[in-house]
Amino acid sequence: GMGGQDSQEYQQFCSLACQAYNLLRKRAGLVLNLLHLMSDAGIEDLSNNPSGDAEGVIAEVEKRFKLDLSDEQAEVYFVQLIKESLSALA
Repeated sequence: GMGGQDSQEYQQFCSLACQAYNLLRKRAGLVLNLLHLMSDAGIEDLSNNPSGDAEGVIAEVEKRFKLDLSDEQAEVYFVQLIKESLSALA
């Protein structure tokens, strides 16, 4: 394990996860374009999702990037998501 929420390993995990999230946010346009291409190509996970709405799935991905936030605000948001995930497991 990571040694609990107060451990240095957990803090490093959160830091790296936030860095990765912000890097993905910076490339959101590319990610979203790739998802559109996948949808147009009929990739099953997008075009045959249960709701049948690939555009809705892509819109949800864009929403989760939180592009209206600064990097610092996005980091706070993402750390909160991690904490919520931990409490769901407890």
